[in-house]
Amino acid sequence: METIEAINTRRSIRHFKDEAIPDNVLKQILKAGCCAPSAHNSKPWKFVVLKGDKKDELGDMFLSISKEERYKEYTGFYVNRLLKYAGKMVKDAPVIVTVFNNGSFCESAGKYFRQSKKEALHIMEVQSIAAAIENMLLACHDRGLGAVWLGVPLLMPQEFIEDFFETKNELMAVIPMGYPLKTRLIEKKVDLDEHIVY
Repeated sequence: METIEAINTRRSIRHFKDEAIPDNVLKQILKAGCCAPSAHNSKPWKFVVLKGDKKDELGDMFLSISKEERYKEYTGFYVNRLLKYAGKMVKDAPVIVTVFNNGSFCESAGKYFRQSKKEALHIMEVQSIAAAIENMLLACHDRGLGAVWLGVPLLMPQEFIEDFFETKNELMAVIPMGYPLKTRLIEKKVDLDEHIVY
């Protein structure tokens, strides 16, 4: 698939076939993520791949949080609905790639920049990781897979993330991947005049 075609036809896929992703294909997708540009070539991402029971545990955790009354005030009704939907997607997909910021760029660059610039350094880390995520989404599409970039898990109580993944790294995204039940290859309509100034 040509690059521009992949960009124009990629869609978020939320429903998946019950079909495993071959290991070699998954490695190609993860490698595509690692080939993304990053601030000072820091590669501040860490990918945690979940399958089987561990993947289902994560989905159950989303569903549990979405139902528990004590978290309603924390997450709100709308977020709880989204977490419930995310939990179903996580359980249905054969593979989940969770993406973390390992903080390596801020740690190394912090020696050379003023403390007042720490927020800018963090933004550069986030931008780098977003590029890695987009690379993986495009690689999925190129290989006939579907995927969706979930951000709502970032709104979960931090202690749940730390306990489940046994890390204090910052969660950036949860990406369910699999062969799509349906494909939509209609090219997106984009109004360039709305977004671009010359």
